[in-house]
Amino acid sequence: MKKFLTILLTVLNLHANDLFVYDTNGQVELTEVITNKLSVLPTTVGKTYTITNSLNINTTNSSVSYIVPYRIAMFHKENTSTYFNQTHTEYVNDFKLPEMVKVKDAMFNFTVNGELYCVSESTNVNTLLTSLCSVAFGQSTFFVKSNEKFTHLYVVSGTVTALDNKSKKKKELKSGDYLVVTPQVVMNAREASVTKLGNSFSVKEVEDEEKDIHSKELTVLKSKLDNTLFVNHGQNIFGFKLK
Repeated sequence: MKKFLTILLTVLNLHANDLFVYDTNGQVELTEVITNKLSVLPTTVGKTYTITNSLNINTTNSSVSYIVPYRIAMFHKENTSTYFNQTHTEYVNDFKLPEMVKVKDAMFNFTVNGELYCVSESTNVNTLLTSLCSVAFGQSTFFVKSNEKFTHLYVVSGTVTALDNKSKKKKELKSGDYLVVTPQVVMNAREASVTKLGNSFSVKEVEDEEKDIHSKELTVLKSKLDNTLFVNHGQNIFGFKLK
């Protein structure tokens, strides 16, 4: 196996180190910030990008699937933006010889505005941030839709925890739960004022047709995760498709 990886590494360009672009549909914009300067990156399917420079992915009439070595895959839909924070990661690897990358511990977190599917086989606690709540997840599959006015969270398998950004409110969600988070406000007509009291959590019923749509998207995404392998060469980490 190590001989195979060594041969493979000699014929590929290495790009450190954390997010592998599996496929795209349409024009996808990737940007990063280095020394306070915003740079637009060429989007290349099959390339691995670093997330340590505030990587941001934006789509308009396009979509993109990407994988990170924490055993997490994401399908980023149209009109969506994701922002990745630098992640402290402890690896099993000693990075002396080429081998498959294995993560021992990590605090992976990112921000989403728009629509995104996620398949996670991670045994660590990861965090997805929206404008209204935080989503803590480990081994689970789910769909999230968010903007400034609401966050929708539908769990297909596993469990996740939604935490209000403005209060101590939280809700444990299991397979089949659909949570809607909206701002909770009190209007005072006499004083012509609006007071925000955190956010409201409510549960939505999901029709079978909608369940099928989400399940099919996540099944496709799971196959992409299964078809992706991360290896290291020195301190560089990159992904590739197995077939």
